[in-house]
Amino acid sequence: MESFRILFVGEIEPFETTFARRDAFLELGFPLEVVDRNQFLKNLPATLRRLGFYSLRTPPVFAFNRELLHRARRFRPELIWIEKGVYIFPETLRALRRDPSPLLVHHNTDDFRGLSPALRIHWRYLRRAMRLYDLQITSNLHNVRELREAGFPRVCHMELAASPAMTPPAALTAEKRESLGAPVGFIGHWEPTTEHLLLHLVRSGVGLKIFGRGWEKARAKSELAAACQLRPVWGPEYARTALSFDINLGIVSKQNRSHTATRTFQIPALGAFMLHERNDVVTALFEEGVEAEFFGSEDELLAKCRHYLGNPQERQRIAEAGRRRCERSGYSEIDRVREIVPVLAEALRARRRGSPPETRHPAGDGRR
Repeated sequence: MESFRILFVGEIEPFETTFARRDAFLELGFPLEVVDRNQFLKNLPATLRRLGFYSLRTPPVFAFNRELLHRARRFRPELIWIEKGVYIFPETLRALRRDPSPLLVHHNTDDFRGLSPALRIHWRYLRRAMRLYDLQITSNLHNVRELREAGFPRVCHMELAASPAMTPPAALTAEKRESLGAPVGFIGHWEPTTEHLLLHLVRSGVGLKIFGRGWEKARAKSELAAACQLRPVWGPEYARTALSFDINLGIVSKQNRSHTATRTFQIPALGAFMLHERNDVVTALFEEGVEAEFFGSEDELLAKCRHYLGNPQERQRIAEAGRRRCERSGYSEIDRVREIVPVLAEALRARRRGSPPETRHPAGDGRR
């Protein structure tokens, strides 16, 4: 595998996807330095953090941009990989481009088109500066098409994945399973359509627990009060929680126009049973009724919850097959990074030749 020097820029938070991609490059042996956005923007007073979110012109944001330029001059990378560069000024990218050697790569897992008014303000520099990057990599299939239609010549799909750092606990006590678990569980943020599906289960008498952000905004607060835990779970607690549910729901973001989520891969990779929304992407990733289960309506969701709650051995068989599929097909973050390396290598070779890199995609189906 060809190796090159990478300056990796992003929010380095343990057990998050950016952290896992950073670790994947390191495990594959790439010389790598990190500019961690958290060192500048995480532990700030709430007022300054909010001001920075909207204005993008606070002292910590300027310090972050100065550090990026300083590290690029010192490390002299061949490739600069930037994760969701919302806090990076267009003038910073122009300064980086004055050195023609490094390839500027932008990676993003969010929908740059389907933004709320508040997020449009927050994303304004990124949206303005997207053409300054040499290569756009996104997990959003709609964005792949839209960027190409908008004339971006180098756009690549990189699927989401399970984090190798998220492993099943050595032991899960009955007490811990009781405190975290439920017959059916969902780990994820609130959206109106997600609430609608989960409310249907609650009204039908299905035992449910919900972990994640934003559920204080639920419209049916009283009906969901017993289910909503009003907190996220991360890392080892995520793994313990998923394995404490008999059924883990895979509901994807409609606001983000997603086909998959990290949970699409993390749940089966842990060896937990997954009941996921049906779409053409996910049914190509897992065999229905063998490696995962799927639903296409609230009535099918309810019927399959009732069926699998009454058939624990069938649940276990599917969960184990789903875990094996993740291993066999390479659904971890290191597998995704390994797939994208040839795309990066070709783009770098083209840069050195002085010609535009041809559009290439990771090995796999045509979606990528």
